[in-house]
Amino acid sequence: MVKKYTLLIILILSIPAVRYLFVNGYFGVSDDLHIGWLFEMDRVIKMLQFPPRYVPDLSYGFGYPLFTFVYPLPFYIAEIFHLIGLSLVNSVKLVFGLSVPVSMYFMYKLLRVYMKEDFSLAGAVLYVYAPYRALEIFVRGTIGEITAFVFFPLILLLVIKKRPYLLALSIAGLILSHNIMAYMFIPFLLLFMILNKTFLVSLKSLFLGLLASSYFWFPAILESKLMHYDTVFNFYDHFPTLRQFITPYWGYGASVPGNYDTMSFYMGAVGILVVVIGSIIFLLKRNKYLNNEKIFIIWSILVCLVSVFMMNFRSAWFWRNFPLLPYFQFPWRFLAMITLVSPIFLLVFSKFKKLKYLPFIVIFLAIFLNFNYFRTSEYLGRNDGYYINRYIPIPSASKEYLKTSEEYLRLPKGTEVRPDKNYPRAFTENSDALLEIKELNPLDAIIQTDSKSEFVLSYNKYKYPGFEAKVDGSRIKIESGEPYGQISFIVPSGKHLVEVRYRESPLRLFFDIVSLVVIIYLIKKSL
Repeated sequence: MVKKYTLLIILILSIPAVRYLFVNGYFGVSDDLHIGWLFEMDRVIKMLQFPPRYVPDLSYGFGYPLFTFVYPLPFYIAEIFHLIGLSLVNSVKLVFGLSVPVSMYFMYKLLRVYMKEDFSLAGAVLYVYAPYRALEIFVRGTIGEITAFVFFPLILLLVIKKRPYLLALSIAGLILSHNIMAYMFIPFLLLFMILNKTFLVSLKSLFLGLLASSYFWFPAILESKLMHYDTVFNFYDHFPTLRQFITPYWGYGASVPGNYDTMSFYMGAVGILVVVIGSIIFLLKRNKYLNNEKIFIIWSILVCLVSVFMMNFRSAWFWRNFPLLPYFQFPWRFLAMITLVSPIFLLVFSKFKKLKYLPFIVIFLAIFLNFNYFRTSEYLGRNDGYYINRYIPIPSASKEYLKTSEEYLRLPKGTEVRPDKNYPRAFTENSDALLEIKELNPLDAIIQTDSKSEFVLSYNKYKYPGFEAKVDGSRIKIESGEPYGQISFIVPSGKHLVEVRYRESPLRLFFDIVSLVVIIYLIKKSL
């Protein structure tokens, strides 16, 4: 029965988790700025900038290389919905909503390799109804991390099934969904490959997946050197206590230093019992399981142990010394890995005939005990206009925008301070210079100049690879102007035609081509 109506059952079981996404407008979450970011992606895509990288309106119109550093795939998906007519808010909510049944389906398919339909469905429900999943949607509102949950079980399934080309595409999808989550998951994935004796085949897939997504991650790593080294949050302040994992507290606040957090790190009663009791039974009855089943369970136990350790303050040495780990910002992000492997422990119970009703108990309890976490903190009813007004300071900065600090944007090294007001597209301190500005699009412009002496022309975009300036058709060198790091260059005296344009840099263009060729190759081989 389950097998025949799997998709329908999954859709029905998903309803309690997504019901609050059907409210009018958006709701209160930490990362509501994603609506503004989607607005910016829409702007640059309509400018035919693909792949989107530098957006025009942030930082009082100085723009920002946002999608050089921010995971783009969730926004690509949301942009498709927006282009076919959905609002920005509804496009983002649809990405959140679809992540629930799709991730449930892929977890079901993964568990079906080892278990019957009922246990597999129970594990899929447990995967979706983990409190951390509710935290991601309705407290933090992190669109990238919730998209990554779709790819975790799919990647493991494709390793087991030895589907190298689909595996490569899925790895690329994970990297493009959330680079931090991918970095967290890949070491565990490598261990999974080794234990399943598919390391060499799967390593090829990992390499191809990295190539397919290299247009994003390689420039992101390379160009990080052009930015001030900074993270908004210090990982030292965000180690949860062991008590917080097992305390059924729920809140809509923030992670703060110490154990005074007003957000929850609760693992969920069902998940805790399944993992703890499952581990004990497995250690006592391990001879009852086939070799591939042992591998799957042992891997899951190791993932749990490492994740708990990495969330404990005693792991601080690793956080200080491993490359890029401080960019995780929140050690409790490893709850995602525990959420991933918790359903796998149902394999332990599936071997006992007397527990044939356990799947239905797990499904009931996972939903009944946790569905109330999957709700909004308050009905704000905010639509596109509110978020555009709050996060987009063009044509002028609103009172709401002035309350934001944009501290999440790491500034280019040539920038001493953040811009503090709106500027014309081109401006100069030389009062004798006359400027006639023709804006070609939100990034490019042509400026007619007339001055009795040479002068420094500032252009209100950050100096960043991809921008170029020409005077009377001849390319000139640009510098970082003071104090904002704006594009700055000298214009000779007299009348001149100045052009400033943004184009893909040669290095990025090279990796764009590499990624495109590899993606086409992988799709062709997968068909």
